[in-house]
Amino acid sequence: MKKRIYSKWSKDIKKAMIDRDLTTKDIADKFHWTTQYASSIINGRKYYREPVANISVFLNVPIPKGKNATLSKEIEELIHEF
Repeated sequence: MKKRIYSKWSKDIKKAMIDRDLTTKDIADKFHWTTQYASSIINGRKYYREPVANISVFLNVPIPKGKNATLSKEIEELIHEF
């Protein structure tokens, strides 16, 4: 089973969204994106410099340096049966 590890940027964005009672759809509507596109950026599945910067500025979260700073990672999760 794979587990997704979110970047610090993704976590900071999600916290800022919670603090402002915003959904991914709200972010998508603000920038005229689809909800799926906004989700892929916020969750670190895709990286595009301009959308990352736009979301960062909108939510007052520092713009990360480097592409890999926003991308999530997938790891194999060991399942122990007891």
